[in-house]
Amino acid sequence: MPKTLAFEMNPDETVDDIPDYYKLLEWTAAETRELTEQQLDYDDLSPEKEWMWWSCRRQVSHMCWDALVFPKKRCGALLWPDQDPPNIIDWPSHQFGKRAKFDRVLDEDLFWALPTLLLKLEVGISWLDRVMTENDGKDLRLMLETVTASAFWKYVISTLPRGARFNEENKTITYTLEASLWMVFYEILSHIRSIQRLKSHQGLSPVIELPKVGYLTLPYYWGDTNDNGPSQDRL
Repeated sequence: MPKTLAFEMNPDETVDDIPDYYKLLEWTAAETRELTEQQLDYDDLSPEKEWMWWSCRRQVSHMCWDALVFPKKRCGALLWPDQDPPNIIDWPSHQFGKRAKFDRVLDEDLFWALPTLLLKLEVGISWLDRVMTENDGKDLRLMLETVTASAFWKYVISTLPRGARFNEENKTITYTLEASLWMVFYEILSHIRSIQRLKSHQGLSPVIELPKVGYLTLPYYWGDTNDNGPSQDRL
């Protein structure tokens, strides 16, 4: 059965829908194309305005980080079975956890200009798309990983119809690789929405009518409230 591009994970695992990752690249470029440097770097670091801590530029940088670091960590054996991943960034400096040199964004000394960031995002998107298109969904569902939970992750996995399970006893979440790949789609989509919200805060109009799926069905990430969302700290 051919794979069909979609914006939302199908509850029926026999339906071979996969995320339309390239739309994320298209939408990001559209929302940022006309922004000035000042508009790109507009932020607000007030403790009660967490959604504004990252400017539009840093939202894109984080999206690049997600799109590059996640497939390298979780999908390396699928993408590069007989070789090391390409050194598109310095991998030891860009990793999960407190040992990382940069906080979930790319090295800003090297990757600051928006065209540079969009090129990195395109590479990461191509890796995510390859994993989904070149592998059978049944195989991706057999690849499990268990991670320490936070209030944030426990909250947002509610947007997945299957493939993620919170373990109350040890406060962890177990994901199939298929579900994780959908979460990356939802994660990047939510940051495009944050760019739209930052633009609106500056009196600028959004360009794209985004699908209200994944995290965007939750009030904190669509913008129904400007309150801070659930914490990223471990439970």
